[in-house]
Amino acid sequence: MAGGREFIHVAHLEGLAAVGMVKRFWTEDCLAPNRKKVVAELTDGRIVETRCTDVRGVKKIVYYLGEQRRLSRLVVEEGHVDFEEVFEE
Repeated sequence: MAGGREFIHVAHLEGLAAVGMVKRFWTEDCLAPNRKKVVAELTDGRIVETRCTDVRGVKKIVYYLGEQRRLSRLVVEEGHVDFEEVFEE
């Protein structure tokens, strides 16, 4: 953990965004040129960060996080999921 931050895998962060657990997120520069990392504040107050990634990859991650957050508001917060239908055998 660096400076009170936890390292998190990108797929885990995207999953947290999908269920509405990401409050906000941003990118920060890394020491290596053309590399950035994604930092996010979770709804429980924790700050997490990904490993440094190529700038092109970070743009895709940011796009996916934005889409996941948008969809989580529609599905999770507004309750559009019929759990009986999801868990039917």
